[in-house]
Amino acid sequence: MRKRHISNNIRLVLDIIDYSFLCPDDSYIFFLDFYKAFDTVEHNFIFQTVRTMYCKGNSSIRLKNGTSPRFELQRGIRQGCPASPYLFILCSQLLSNHIKNSTLKGISIAEREVILTQLADDTTLFLKDASQVPIAIKTIELFSAASGLCLNLKKCELFSLKESDTSQICGIPIKDKITYLGITIMKNEEERCSVNFNLISDKTKKKLNQWLQRDLSLKGRVLLTKAEGLSRLTYAAIPLFVNKNLSNSIDKSLFNFIWKNKTHYVKKSVIMNTFERGGLNFLDFTTLNNTFKINWIKHFLKNPTSTWNFIPNYIFSKVGGLEFLLLCDYKIEKIPLILSKFHKQMLLAWSLIYKHNFSPHRCFIWNNQLIKFKNKSLFFKTWFNNNIILVSQLINDNGSLMNYSEFLNTFGIPVTPREFAIVMDAIPSGILILLKGAGKPDCLPDLDPKLTSVGKICFATTMRNNNRNIRSLFQKDVTSIPNVVSYWSNFVNNLNWGNIWNLPYKYLLTNKVREVSFKIIHRYYPAKHYLLRFKLDICVNCSFCGICPETMVHLFWQCPYAITFWKDLSRYISVNLIADFSLFWKNVLFGFHDNKSKKQKEIYLVNLLIILGKYHIHKAKFSNSKPSFIAFGKETETISYIKNFNMF
Repeated sequence: MRKRHISNNIRLVLDIIDYSFLCPDDSYIFFLDFYKAFDTVEHNFIFQTVRTMYCKGNSSIRLKNGTSPRFELQRGIRQGCPASPYLFILCSQLLSNHIKNSTLKGISIAEREVILTQLADDTTLFLKDASQVPIAIKTIELFSAASGLCLNLKKCELFSLKESDTSQICGIPIKDKITYLGITIMKNEEERCSVNFNLISDKTKKKLNQWLQRDLSLKGRVLLTKAEGLSRLTYAAIPLFVNKNLSNSIDKSLFNFIWKNKTHYVKKSVIMNTFERGGLNFLDFTTLNNTFKINWIKHFLKNPTSTWNFIPNYIFSKVGGLEFLLLCDYKIEKIPLILSKFHKQMLLAWSLIYKHNFSPHRCFIWNNQLIKFKNKSLFFKTWFNNNIILVSQLINDNGSLMNYSEFLNTFGIPVTPREFAIVMDAIPSGILILLKGAGKPDCLPDLDPKLTSVGKICFATTMRNNNRNIRSLFQKDVTSIPNVVSYWSNFVNNLNWGNIWNLPYKYLLTNKVREVSFKIIHRYYPAKHYLLRFKLDICVNCSFCGICPETMVHLFWQCPYAITFWKDLSRYISVNLIADFSLFWKNVLFGFHDNKSKKQKEIYLVNLLIILGKYHIHKAKFSNSKPSFIAFGKETETISYIKNFNMF
């Protein structure tokens, strides 16, 4: 449904469970199950205008020797028909109206009563206490008699918000673990996380290990971590809290898969970079999960009082509302609230990307981790509602904190001496020293997180690739510049690294071809001398000449066979593309990346030939052959078309 997500229903149920201490009654959640819901809705129950769409419908049964006589259809919404879900929703809405107009009493929580939530044929009732269960059954049976929907009591389940002495009510079992919309529901958030993710995580590892049996490129394996790894975890990660150990375990398994469960040759912080920064666009699960939590904030701020958000809205209203809290320099364990682990993780995700730089004009009194009473940050609603928000508002003309009389004369609000003393004593002297001489603010700052630089990215409604932009906020602090940048800069000056990293992606090449250049520049190409670090009993003589130690530089440049190959290629380029062409080792390494050259078309082809040339040498090494320009010409179709400049 538009502006709805399946996670809304899941979070509503979880919020009621996680904040059950707000509910004064021994309430129950009643998970209904209708017997063949789509097949039992009677057409006579649907409006006359809708029934006309199904009039004169008939069918027959396929038998062993032909078909049965045709008969009219009197009930059932055709599954597979595009209109079927919408027709069923009409019936679901009537069920909703019927329940809301009944005498059924729902759960009172967060100053509001909630009775039911629906998604397609899944209906969940929230009941005040055990006495409402038989009333709920009778109410639904009355609806069933009119609509044809039949309640399957054998599959219905009850979940008790508080401790229950009975194991069943009206024959319906009371369970402490229930599967709802594909998510296992239970009271303990840590156990809920483990139960929902462990099975998915194990299946993901098993699937990825099956892919390791294939000869995949490095980039191919990175893509598979998203397609076969993260995609399986997404559904559960959106509505659930994910503990740190689990996130780290998933990230470790994904990163191990990239390196075939062997040595990690490039840092994770480098692989997470974009292509133009020397990485492979690797997305870790921790960043993805944080992005989901930021998206939850985004949807919350759009409609904080909706059915899906009213419970967290009530909770955060105790500290000025979530909008204000996001702007505060909070520390989660210091906030004077009992928060679910999901909402703690949401606040943690925001704190990772929204940095608090101290400013006299944005030093809030409330929810400030430095201003504490009994080791908890402060919030007094009366002060907040009267726009007393900043520490600088409490400083007199002498640069000191106001006394009680000065405060009453300035603000004119009823505050007890004890409350006044709590606030004033909680403000540390270090903050007062920093604020001294700053003066009183002319006006209060904007209290809308959507107007901050981070908020404009996270809460944008029109921006394309919004999730990617949010992820970049998290990744910029965990990614790093490849150390090979400083290494190669010691030998070659004025390198345009953006162009160098992007060069292989300008061509329609297989990932295997690109990977050779990637390994060479990142200095982990498996030349024998490099492999000596991991295998002590290896012969390090060159695979081609068999004389010199096989270093990467020797293999691709200094070996007599490599020298001959590059000379032949240079000669070919001189004849066909650029007269008096010369090739140096830095060109083999990085290509020609000068955008100011007048011969851009020719340079484009030269760079392609260099990339393919490196791949040819690589193939020759592992096929026990020698680099040969003649063989290179035969296997590279591009060369036969180089003279055809119509391709541009």
